[in-house]
Amino acid sequence: MESNEVVLTSRSIQHILKSYNPEKAISEYIWNGFDANATEVNINIKYANNEFGFAESMAIIDNGDGICYEELPEKFKVFYDSTKRKEKKSKSDLIHGKNGYGRLTFFKFARFASWHTRYLLKDTMYEYDIDINSDNLKSYQKSDKQLSDSNTCGTVVSFKDINKDISLTYVNEKLIPYLQIRFAWFLEVKKDAKILINGEELNYRSVIGDREDVKFEVFDSDHTKHSFHGVYINWNKKSADEYSNFYFLNNDYKIKYKKTTKLNKKGDNFYHSLIIVDDFFNEITVSEMSDEESENKNMFDSEKNRLLFKELEKELNDFLAGKRRPFLKRQANSVIKDFEKENVMPNFGSNSWDLLRKQSFVDFVKELYEVRPSVFMKLNIDQKRIFLELLNLVMDTKERDNLFSILDSVIDLSTDDRAKFAKLLETTRLKQVVSTINLIKDRIMVVEDLKKVLFDHGLKAGEVKHLQQIIVNHYWIFGEEYNLVCAEEVKFTQALEKYRYLLLGIEKKEYIEHPDKYKEMDLFLTGKDFQYNSPKNLVVEIKNPTNISKLTYKEFDQIQHYEDVIIHTDAFNDNRESWNFILVGQDIDDHLYSMLKNKKTGLASMSERSRIYVKRWSEIINDIEFRHKYLLDKLKIEREHLSNAENLPELMNELQKNDAAMS
Repeated sequence: MESNEVVLTSRSIQHILKSYNPEKAISEYIWNGFDANATEVNINIKYANNEFGFAESMAIIDNGDGICYEELPEKFKVFYDSTKRKEKKSKSDLIHGKNGYGRLTFFKFARFASWHTRYLLKDTMYEYDIDINSDNLKSYQKSDKQLSDSNTCGTVVSFKDINKDISLTYVNEKLIPYLQIRFAWFLEVKKDAKILINGEELNYRSVIGDREDVKFEVFDSDHTKHSFHGVYINWNKKSADEYSNFYFLNNDYKIKYKKTTKLNKKGDNFYHSLIIVDDFFNEITVSEMSDEESENKNMFDSEKNRLLFKELEKELNDFLAGKRRPFLKRQANSVIKDFEKENVMPNFGSNSWDLLRKQSFVDFVKELYEVRPSVFMKLNIDQKRIFLELLNLVMDTKERDNLFSILDSVIDLSTDDRAKFAKLLETTRLKQVVSTINLIKDRIMVVEDLKKVLFDHGLKAGEVKHLQQIIVNHYWIFGEEYNLVCAEEVKFTQALEKYRYLLLGIEKKEYIEHPDKYKEMDLFLTGKDFQYNSPKNLVVEIKNPTNISKLTYKEFDQIQHYEDVIIHTDAFNDNRESWNFILVGQDIDDHLYSMLKNKKTGLASMSERSRIYVKRWSEIINDIEFRHKYLLDKLKIEREHLSNAENLPELMNELQKNDAAMS
């Protein structure tokens, strides 16, 4: 049977390399230099003398070993293969160009590429040229080799007919940042290596987040202590083609071995390198072709050295785990901010209880991220929203332990992860209980101090200076569902402007045509009726028992005026809105009491969208205590011991510092 070979065309080569962009293609020629043992690679670019600064020509110059003429067929003729790939090299070589196609990527930024290379063979220096046209990538032209007058090896790759995309702006904004990310780890490990652009050394310090000189002490099987010195680096950005690795160098800074750390692909952006320097690593005997199992067994000829290296690896991994913990704490804060920007967090109200629930949930999400950041990895917006809502739903029930099965369906939790997660759930539960206890304790203190202000007339508390200040700071007294619109000394026009801004986001001047438009409400609150998904508003007029012992029709008439302004102002008249008005004082005179339509609730009047209530302070206090009764009974707080205030100034200061305040 006749044998035929498949022909690889120039177009098919370009198709295979279609994922390359100009900066990645340029980096291939830099790698080729370092693969040839260069210590310095210089990119020389000549720009046009015009406003666009297009690149007229480019040359990449290295001081490596050059390309041996006798090996040229193996190095240039074979595509997608290379002598670099075929040779069983030690893992110390860090050879990059193993696929044999880096030399052809120039078509991404230029039409022509020419190599002028010098190499040493049997103590004699030779030189020759190679040319490739991007129109015909499958073939190359070479000159005859000749003796060289130079006494140094190296290669110059010159590019002509440069694409117009390659300009001074491109070099500064794309090429240099790309090279910083791609070569930072290599330049940090290979201290004698340099990349220069038009003679200026590439500065990669901007991609280093943290750098620390470290020392590790390890004992061998004879209990002899060995000290290893190294450098830890936390990278701001992920390398384009390198995992987070351990690099083991001898004292001449030759890389003897590299190995990925255990913290790759954890979904946390913890990009790192750990470089350890010691002549001990000269003893490593692993080849490029070793699998992981044989590598661990045959890394050293000496069992003693193998065990010592194993202990060192354990120390290195423990060190990285310690570095990762504070990093994850910082990252967790950023993750929450990202969730809030993306509007994927569950919605919480603004009252004290909901704020407590929100903080508890945020703390839980942050701590979950610290335990297993990969839970949040590669989720789109909808998936994030659903997952966070699910977490919040389970957090609010007794099914917290079911989070194990939920997360097990998403990721594979290790034994350590499950233990950490169990501790996290218990800690979060305890934090929430403690926070709730503190909130209830603070609220009880408010109630006890409010009683003193209301009913201890010897304190001579004033309505505006004392009572109103308490009510404004603790408007939860009238319900958990409300937000403050305004209080005291705010005219109706200003109140309307703020109300429409809070409700609709409308920010403009308003005008009210009503004779009572200059009156001032003591407290104006707004919230949402969740049953009907509509605005629910509350206006409160408070009367100090020290000054007014009984509410009369005179005070009732005042709150009726408030209702009249609102009902007859179009901007307040959305048919979905409901309005409640409460007049509250120490007692109610007989005439006003006889007018109440429902003496149990204090309902005095009602219309389609509004109701007016008249209440005693004792009823308000009873309502608060009824709402908290279950928790009060559970906590069994000795209320009389909560407040240490002995006079009115001390009492007001105590209330001002109280954490139950809404502002």
